[in-house]
Amino acid sequence: MNVEPTEEVQAIDARGRFDERAWRNICAQIAVAASKDCRQLYDQYVEVFSAGVDAQLKNLPSEFHPAALKIAAQWDYAQTPNDIAKGIREHNRAVMERIRDLQKSPVNHSGW
Repeated sequence: MNVEPTEEVQAIDARGRFDERAWRNICAQIAVAASKDCRQLYDQYVEVFSAGVDAQLKNLPSEFHPAALKIAAQWDYAQTPNDIAKGIREHNRAVMERIRDLQKSPVNHSGW
């Protein structure tokens, strides 16, 4: 599984500062690749995406890791199996809430 961005993108600008926009692009590229590889299995997506982020963090000075991980969390980055399990529970809870909301909604049959 290729979880690294397809093109070389640097998350450090010419002045040595963390480039949030570039890092968001890196995360987006990893997320797209992970989505293709996971076959819509959330836990597999999180594992693949997180591994891709971890690989990219090796190229980033550690002082920028907290900011980078905060951004990566927007795509469901998880550092531990417990993080993954928590994400799965939250995902399942959100899906069940949507299902309950749909069941509560009155069905409009007037157009049939």
